[in-house]
Amino acid sequence: MDGGTVRRAARGTAAPTIGRTSTSPAGHLVAEAAAIEAETPAAGPGCRDLSDPAGLDPADRAALAAAVDRLRGLREVFADRVCALLRRHVPGYAVLGPEDIRFSARRFMDIVLTELSALRVPGAALRGALADYASERAARGVPPDVLALAYQWGSRAMLALMDEVGVAVGLPPAVLLAAHDGTWQFTHEAAGIFSRVQRDLALERVQFDAERRAAFAAGVLAGTLPAEHIGDDARLFGLVPQARHVALAARAANDADAEALRLAVAGALRLPADRLLLARVGTVLGFIAPRAPDSVAGHLVAAGPALPLDRLGSGFGEAVLALETARQFAMSGVVRLSGLGPRPLVLADPLTADNLSARHLSALDGAGRSSDEIERTTRVYLECDQDVREVARRLAVHPNTVRYRVSRFQELTDLNLRRTEDLVTSWWLLNRRRA
Repeated sequence: MDGGTVRRAARGTAAPTIGRTSTSPAGHLVAEAAAIEAETPAAGPGCRDLSDPAGLDPADRAALAAAVDRLRGLREVFADRVCALLRRHVPGYAVLGPEDIRFSARRFMDIVLTELSALRVPGAALRGALADYASERAARGVPPDVLALAYQWGSRAMLALMDEVGVAVGLPPAVLLAAHDGTWQFTHEAAGIFSRVQRDLALERVQFDAERRAAFAAGVLAGTLPAEHIGDDARLFGLVPQARHVALAARAANDADAEALRLAVAGALRLPADRLLLARVGTVLGFIAPRAPDSVAGHLVAAGPALPLDRLGSGFGEAVLALETARQFAMSGVVRLSGLGPRPLVLADPLTADNLSARHLSALDGAGRSSDEIERTTRVYLECDQDVREVARRLAVHPNTVRYRVSRFQELTDLNLRRTEDLVTSWWLLNRRRA
């Protein structure tokens, strides 16, 4: 019942029984909420403000205390009424058992009466209880509009019982009216609490799912997740364990860059972005993809070979090596280790590189300002398969200048580019210095 009930009770008029139906569950909720709202009273000049219950005169305080004591003895009556109302008017509560509903009703009544007995307007304590209540109900699949309607019916039952007790103990009608006004004001606030809790829980679920997906991807790519766990978990994320997948590796400077990369890779694969599993593995961003993209505009991405999930860790290691090699050579696009030739060897064995550099390149480094031109010309000469005219075109110099610089490189380094071993050593040293 609502504030109209109080006015009718004050006039000695019995309140009618309310029971409405609708052709659909959604229409039922809307109709019930609208009906309750229509009968909600507006505060008027005859209502006493209960924002400061301690300010009641002694007689009213005594009547209020007597009402609270009598209401405490009617906990089970209240619980039964609430259960019957919700069973009749709120179909969404069919997922809950009768005792579950009664328990919540008793808890609600205890909080309200505790606050009133301490001469406090129900507020902070009730808000906290409603947030807990909403979290528990939402976890069981009760949506916020159903929660709000159930709370309205519960408030209605509480006020109806208070009306009955108020008449019995002589509680002034103005105090009852003020109680109704405060209760319905809080009912509106409760709907906001329910919606906020529902939204927060939804965000938590999204975050939890994202963390689970990232943990799975990291375990697979790093090779730390046991094969039996991969088999158990893969289907949760829409993956077939024995199907072949491709590990992708890339680098992102920050979260915004990582998000842009995720969207770019998903777009290149024509996949919804939320279906693409990714995780940070050390300093590298790793992806589990159904295939390698042909290109990822504006990004360097390395792809490993297609492998089952329980072997994808080795494929990711290959992709990381390809990524780091391509970065050192300032490459872009989608790269694979198989397409990088001997370039990964350039980054290996620093001790050998230091010894060879000291032996062959120290004289070149001492050649003054021309050393950079000689080094660059010789490196491009090797990249162009010793085609002098192509080198001259790329560097915009005369072919004879190319021949002179290459000749000076051989003199200074004691490396003869007509000998296969010296040619390979030159290519390796020059590209390592460039990297």
